[in-house]
Amino acid sequence: MKADSFWKKGEQRFPKSTVNFKVNEHSGIRFIVSDAEFSELPQQIEDAITFFTANKSEIAKLSAFEGVEGVVLDFGAEIRPPGWSSFTLPPNLMQLVGGANVSLCISVYPSNESEANNA
Repeated sequence: MKADSFWKKGEQRFPKSTVNFKVNEHSGIRFIVSDAEFSELPQQIEDAITFFTANKSEIAKLSAFEGVEGVVLDFGAEIRPPGWSSFTLPPNLMQLVGGANVSLCISVYPSNESEANNA
């Protein structure tokens, strides 16, 4: 597994910023599980299943490592007006993620319906 980025507790969150001086409250590391777009949640799910199947033991070791407070699989999805959506995750993904002691999250970002129709 190759990390996309990492950060340390107490360091400036945006070190190049001249206006935002917030510091990280926790240390962390990010792995990209899928390059699919927000609108491609089914592809994100397929990619996550492939990633977790290939890296199951490494992910379980990471989540069990002393001092690790949590590990999260976060899906980015879009929502269009009027402002509601439903997301269904397959049992095999739930088993892989739960078996590695990883939480599931779906981060929902608003999408402009007219932009989607013009794309």
